[in-house]
Amino acid sequence: LRPKGPMEDAASAEGGCQPHLVKKVVACFVNHIFSLGPIYSFSIFLPFIKADLGISLSEVAAISSTLNTAAFAGSFLAGITIPQRAGHASVALIGAIGLSVGLASLSMIEKSFVAYAAALLAGLGLGSTNLAGLVALNATVAAKKRATFVGFASCGTSVGTMLLPHFYTLLTEAMDWRWAMRINAAVSVVFLTAAAPFFRVETAGGLLASPTSRQGQVGPNLGIQEVLRDRRFLCWWLNMFVCFLGFYLPPTLLAEFAKNELHLSANLTAVCYSLIGISGLFTRLSLGCLTHLLGGPRRLFFTAQLLVGALACCLPFCRRAESLLVWSAVYGSSLGPIIALVSVVLSELFGTKDLALYHGCSRTGVGVGNLLGVPLLSLLAEQQGFTVALILSGALVSCSTVFLIVLELLHRKKQRDEVQEGRC
Repeated sequence: LRPKGPMEDAASAEGGCQPHLVKKVVACFVNHIFSLGPIYSFSIFLPFIKADLGISLSEVAAISSTLNTAAFAGSFLAGITIPQRAGHASVALIGAIGLSVGLASLSMIEKSFVAYAAALLAGLGLGSTNLAGLVALNATVAAKKRATFVGFASCGTSVGTMLLPHFYTLLTEAMDWRWAMRINAAVSVVFLTAAAPFFRVETAGGLLASPTSRQGQVGPNLGIQEVLRDRRFLCWWLNMFVCFLGFYLPPTLLAEFAKNELHLSANLTAVCYSLIGISGLFTRLSLGCLTHLLGGPRRLFFTAQLLVGALACCLPFCRRAESLLVWSAVYGSSLGPIIALVSVVLSELFGTKDLALYHGCSRTGVGVGNLLGVPLLSLLAEQQGFTVALILSGALVSCSTVFLIVLELLHRKKQRDEVQEGRC
């Protein structure tokens, strides 16, 4: 029997779960635990860093914002590197090492300005290793199963959000936040390094082996200029930018809100973060079914974004521990599809051949929005209170869906034009 070529092997994934695909999903799952999980759980450290360094809420929020923004900058660097300059596995490995060094450096800070540099390095590592794994998975699985497999892999984010807050809290109480950060760095680099080799993507004629390329065509990879000239992508980028001006504020301020407004313990606050992760896990596990029920990943993404914005507006009205726990569960279930579906939506709109570049450029909008939004809205929370800041953050998330509506109109027009050209 003739061995399958890489294009045939990737395409055959449409018929069932190949062993190499299962391994890649598991590796991507582990990657999500230790790349995106720490981003959502990092807020556990903020009250301890704030007290240890004697800095303000807006300053400590800026450290968290730097980590998040650097993660998206790392994604952009990975996007312009893969596959022309380095492979998926190499980028994932380099990112894992950068993350470990950054977190270890963060554990030794004495001044807040040094924390920004350490958070920058850790974030660059987080973003690059995550994007490498996610793009490798999208390039391997068939289009109709992409939401399901990416949903399974992204469950790692939920597992990380469930487990890491308790892990961080226990370590911080048993030792201190600095040793907790060092142990976090060591554990993360071990698992991310172990997952990296599974992100190799076979090539055929120097091109990524993908079950679906742009309209089934092969050719040279696009450059950044071609991507930015696409009006559909411009609408997508604007949606990401405006949405993420407010997207990360609720999880960033949740620990401070629970402590200062509701006077909850650190353990109960960790339970709230874990509930966000648990409910998000169930959503991601059923991502394939939800995508089918709502008629496609773009509709599910649109609906989830509207709900996340509305729920952010509801957070300041949670005045008891019970209501905050319920909010955390509902918020997590709405949050689940947002990050998980980005790569699926982009691959549906623009194909998988240049997905690394599209995804990397997309995350620059996320990073810039987060860099501006979290510190400014945290400052607003200090001056005007949590209610004003959280309602504004929710309004930004929900109202940015206007750009998704324009994107859908442009995409349908493009499809009609292609049909007309095909008839000519």
